[in-house]
Amino acid sequence: MKIQIVSKYLALAEEGLVPGILCPVDQGLLMPNLDLNDTIYLYCLSCNYKNSMGLEVYDGIEKTVRRHTN
Repeated sequence: MKIQIVSKYLALAEEGLVPGILCPVDQGLLMPNLDLNDTIYLYCLSCNYKNSMGLEVYDGIEKTVRRHTN
């Protein structure tokens, strides 16, 4: 899993090219980051929401990014 793929997906979402991933608490933008174990997680800048990204979600994001960059 690469955080660059998630960052690219979020950039595409800001451009309106793919569906966005919003915070379920306040509908704010989510930002990607890595924990000490290199697990990608998304967090909200305006509240305390944090969620680790699973492989199924990541695979879908990766496929979408590849479709838009090839």
